[in-house]
Amino acid sequence: MATQIVFETHSLSEDNERGSATGWHAGRLSAQGRALAAELGGRRRDDGIAAVFTSDLGRALETAR
Repeated sequence: MATQIVFETHSLSEDNERGSATGWHAGRLSAQGRALAAELGGRRRDDGIAAVFTSDLGRALETAR
């Protein structure tokens, strides 16, 4: 069976909404970002994804959860 790699970025952060580039700053998802991450989870939930890899930054971890 072939391995399929799916790439998703972190959702909308509070800093994104302020127009600030966060770089390595941990940042947090905004309310809209949490809603978008939940929608992403709903779309991907039944895709048979075997593993999720993410950075250790808060916004990425929160999106992955």
